[in-house]
Amino acid sequence: MCNLFKIRLIVLQACLASLAAAFFSSGAISANRQEQPQSAAVAFFDIPDLPARVDEPKLRKSDEGSVLDCAVANRSSEQLLGLRLILLVVEHSGKLRSRITWTEESELPSYSIKAFAFHPIMKGELHSTDQFYLGIEEVIGHETIWQTVGAEKALRAYSRGQHDVTPEVRAVANKFDRFPVLTVPLLIRH
Repeated sequence: MCNLFKIRLIVLQACLASLAAAFFSSGAISANRQEQPQSAAVAFFDIPDLPARVDEPKLRKSDEGSVLDCAVANRSSEQLLGLRLILLVVEHSGKLRSRITWTEESELPSYSIKAFAFHPIMKGELHSTDQFYLGIEEVIGHETIWQTVGAEKALRAYSRGQHDVTPEVRAVANKFDRFPVLTVPLLIRH
């Protein structure tokens, strides 16, 4: 009986020591968490007719300014060269605080996904209650440029909870970034 009591006492002491260590080290853990930059979730408005999709966008502050960390998926057989993005900052009340549009180089092979850190130029102060909505205005490929007609209007409707508004996508030939066509002269021998 005495041995059973000693074993229980040792187990109880070990449990208390573990709890005490966890309690006193939690200050160090929370201090480490505070050093890491806080990131805000960003809602992405996906347009199925576009060849690009943004996955898991998060907005954070860095020494150089704002950074939008995300992954971009290429849903087409064409290599993509860049994106023109639009970001809406909406107050908690639903009022539009600001609209940011910018172009980012984002080379992406066909049918692939890759992580990116984009750098929108944000003016003014952001509040913890602000909501962020991201959309794609234009996708630039080697052969094609896909343009979203009414991207801002559709994204604004999405931010209000109107998820049935789908903008039109127009595809035009990319006359600027195409690979040069090589002509090889034929040699005719007699």
